[in-house]
Amino acid sequence: MAAASVGGAFLRSSLRGQAAGISVTPLRDKLHLLSGAGGNIMIQEGPEGLLLIDSGLSTSTAGILAETAKIGNGKVTLLFNTHWHTDHTGSNVALGKQGVKIIAQENVRTRLAKGQYMEFFKRQVDPMPPEGLPAQTFRDKGKIKFGAETVHYEYLPPAHTDGDSVLHFQNANVFHGGDLLFNGLYPFIDYGSAGSLSGMAANAERILKMVDDDTIIIPGHGPVAKKSDVKDFADMLSGSLEIFTTQIKAGKTLAQIQADKPFKVYDEKWGKMMIKPDQWIALNYSGMAKQS
Repeated sequence: MAAASVGGAFLRSSLRGQAAGISVTPLRDKLHLLSGAGGNIMIQEGPEGLLLIDSGLSTSTAGILAETAKIGNGKVTLLFNTHWHTDHTGSNVALGKQGVKIIAQENVRTRLAKGQYMEFFKRQVDPMPPEGLPAQTFRDKGKIKFGAETVHYEYLPPAHTDGDSVLHFQNANVFHGGDLLFNGLYPFIDYGSAGSLSGMAANAERILKMVDDDTIIIPGHGPVAKKSDVKDFADMLSGSLEIFTTQIKAGKTLAQIQADKPFKVYDEKWGKMMIKPDQWIALNYSGMAKQS
C-alpha cells in the first residue's frame, strides 16, 4: 500500500473514531478526563476556573465547551498544548477568542504559526490564526500553580514531534504523556516534525522513571494507563526499532517487510486500532529511510 493511501486511511479512521461521542470521566482530586474529541484532554478544576491539557479537534469544539461548562465554574482560563497536531490544538482559536491563556513549548508555537505539511497524510495544515497561538512559551520545563495543585511540565527530546511535553500533577499524582504515549495502539510518529521511532523509544523509557505504581497515566490516545502499560509500550517500541534496523540494514524493501510480517508478535495488541500492521511498517520504513 502506498504511503499516501496508508496515511489517508489512518486519518479517516482516526476521525471516524470520534463518532463514538465525547465522555468525561472523573480521575482524582478535581481532575477529569475528556475523551472522544481527538486526543485525550485533561481538565482540572480550580477556584480561578478550569485548566485544560490539549484542546481536541476543531470539529469537537462545541462538544468540548458543552462538557467543560458542567465542571466547576465552567470557565476555561488556561490551556496547555502538549504538541502542535490538530487533534490536540483544534479548539485553540475558539478558546483563545474567549480570553483563555495558552501555553506550549516554543517549537509548538513555531509550527502552528507557520503551518505544516504532513507528508504521510498528504495534508496541508494552514497557519493557525493569532488568537489560537500560545501566548506563553518555554524551552525546557516549568510549573503551574493552579488552585491547590502544582503541575510540573517538561519538554522531552524530539520523538512524536519536536515539541512534545509531558505534565505531572504532583499532588494528585496524575501524569499526561501527550502523544509520547499511546495505550493499546501503534503510535503515529511525525517524521516531518523531527519525530522518530528511536526518540519515541527513548522517551518511553524516560517516562517510566517519572511515574510510579500509583500514578494515573493519561496517554495521548487510548484508555487510562498505569506504569505497567507504559512498560509494555516501551518494550514494543524498542523491539520495533530493533526489527526495523535489522530489516533495513538487510536491504529489505517495504513490500518484503510487509510480506514477512516481522511485527506479528506485536500486531494482536497494538495493530487493531488507528494504525494497522502494514501502516506501522510503511510509516517507519519511509521515515527511517529519510533519516539514514
